[in-house]
Amino acid sequence: MVNNPVVRAVTYWVVVAVGVLLLALWVVSGPVCGISNVTVEGYTGPQAAAVQETAEIVAGTGSMVRVPVGDMRRALTRFPGITDVRVTRDWPRSITVDVTMGEPVAILAVQSGGRYLLSPTGQVMGTAAGVVGLPVIRVATAPPGGVITNPGERAALRFIGWLPPQVAARLRNLRYGGGRLFADMANALEVRIGAPTKLAAKAQALSAVLSQASPESLARAAYLDISNPTRPMLGSKIVPITGEEGGTSTTGGTDTTGGTDTSGDGTSGSGDGASTTGDSGIADGETG
Repeated sequence: MVNNPVVRAVTYWVVVAVGVLLLALWVVSGPVCGISNVTVEGYTGPQAAAVQETAEIVAGTGSMVRVPVGDMRRALTRFPGITDVRVTRDWPRSITVDVTMGEPVAILAVQSGGRYLLSPTGQVMGTAAGVVGLPVIRVATAPPGGVITNPGERAALRFIGWLPPQVAARLRNLRYGGGRLFADMANALEVRIGAPTKLAAKAQALSAVLSQASPESLARAAYLDISNPTRPMLGSKIVPITGEEGGTSTTGGTDTTGGTDTSGDGTSGSGDGASTTGDSGIADGETG
């Protein structure tokens, strides 16, 4: 037993300090300052119940004094469409979680039915019922986990990202098949994009042709081949001719750059399925 009064006094105050510290920690992290109510605002996706539940679970790991903002952001930005989170205190024991949703850049049209908004990273952000003015990517089945993972479909999304918004909005049925990308314009002009490479250059070629070609030329064309972005080609429609022999005749493709090229990444003569014979169908059996 310690009889020294100085030692006893020091020991006493150490015990008191530890007790006060433990009490403070209990007040800060315990039920006194615990978060009892969580309000989530701004979320417009299809998983509202799951987002709310996750926010409540994360909030339960903190308190009004120590709000787990970082953990909340990491947990909620895993949900498709959520790009950021802001948390504010509503004293005495409530918090509000303001969710920032990313802007959709495309509509995902599933062949079996359903239209969904897509984020720039390929996440499904909710249904697209009644939404217009966005390019449409067509797929056979809904993406597993709500995120596009197919390389060809992700290439379609990247191609959209390289286009000016006013051009991208005119794309319909952007699709991937047989190792190549195809799309339809709003005026029914088929766009043959080719292999999912050089997408920035191909997007630039598409924008240039649409801005420079006359409306009459575009109206007469059946397809626009940009598989070789240095030699975009407009292919004419099949037109009937009258005469003793009967039958039909096709007009050739038009090199919009003023020449022909047989060495690109898929124009006439390169094997990428482009044609300068006026064939308005999709090569290798790809259907519009």
